[in-house]
Amino acid sequence: MPEKPGGGLLDRIRQTLARRQRHAAEGEPGIGRFIGQIGVLGWLVVLPVLGGILLGRWLDHRFGTGVFWTAPLLLLGAVLGMRAAWIWMHRQ
Repeated sequence: MPEKPGGGLLDRIRQTLARRQRHAAEGEPGIGRFIGQIGVLGWLVVLPVLGGILLGRWLDHRFGTGVFWTAPLLLLGAVLGMRAAWIWMHRQ
């Protein structure tokens, strides 16, 4: 089914209006909420990186390959963590 012209733009406008109405009704969020959001973002990035390092070190130890697996899995964890953080930020 073809998309209506301006359909994406209208959805964005509706989202923005809903966000503004919610902000007007609830007021400014507290400092605790901001600190919590920063904590969530930190864990979203750190956990995949640590997971990549741990898995890479285990594979390197098992196969005796130095850092052959650790380096790429660390980078993969960083990419996945940043993507997860990006998605989470745009849903807020």
